[in-house]
Amino acid sequence: MMKNRYRWIVYSGFILIFIAAAWVMIQNEGLIEFSADYGIMTPFWNNWIISGVLLLLILLLPGSFSDNNPFTKGDKKVLVRQSTILTTLALLLFIGLLLVPEDDLSIYFPIFKILLLLIGPVMMFSIYKQKRSKNNILSIHSYLKDNQWLYPSIVTVVWIILYFFSPLANPEVPEYEMDLIVLIIGASFSFLMNSVLEELFYRVWLQTRLEALLGTWPAIMASSLLWAIWHMAIQGGDSADIAFSNVIVNQGVMGLFLGFLWAKYRNVWVLIIIHGLINFPMQIVAGLF
Repeated sequence: MMKNRYRWIVYSGFILIFIAAAWVMIQNEGLIEFSADYGIMTPFWNNWIISGVLLLLILLLPGSFSDNNPFTKGDKKVLVRQSTILTTLALLLFIGLLLVPEDDLSIYFPIFKILLLLIGPVMMFSIYKQKRSKNNILSIHSYLKDNQWLYPSIVTVVWIILYFFSPLANPEVPEYEMDLIVLIIGASFSFLMNSVLEELFYRVWLQTRLEALLGTWPAIMASSLLWAIWHMAIQGGDSADIAFSNVIVNQGVMGLFLGFLWAKYRNVWVLIIIHGLINFPMQIVAGLF
């Protein structure tokens, strides 16, 4: 699960997370902005407890990490190049969104995401398409098999209970002041841009390749932190230190749960469902039913 020479990535990641948590305790009494859409604050340890319970549940549920990554037997040179390209694209998204003026963020946000998280990887895949087609392991591999629906579904149900209905649930948020149809269209676009595209890029494309190079947990930690840091541009606080600490203790920790779920069961659909429900306006559900 972890290649010895890359253990430092995991240790460094946890040190960063605990330093960020300490800074949030000092500056904000442990409160973080849990959503980019609202200024509502919640204790960061709520998310930690939920993610910790789910990590333990995934660990205890049946399943094996062996032979569930098609890249472990692929061309290592190609794998290094692809991983480098994807990591660079993730960093460019982070840097680009930070450099954009806040007033223009709503314009550049979807542009940067489409260019860097979709068009960039697609171009990379097209370059390496011929090499991949010659690799029989990659061409015949199927992620969804055995119990890759049963156990991830159990995890998803437990997450829903903890995230929405337990004492650890986030506080109620105000309704969007817009027409229901407009809200549905906006939520659908957001679902594709955020839930679908992010899970494909950070977990399926990036983490899977990093696992073959670094080991399972170094890859989970690296992809989780890369996923977390771009959120600085849209939430976390007025100062860079608070915003950075906010996303590390929030999305960074949640990324460990999502990454572990992907590494063990390779079911991207449950990741998309969980991610989608996090961002989904409950006002739509109320309006429809």
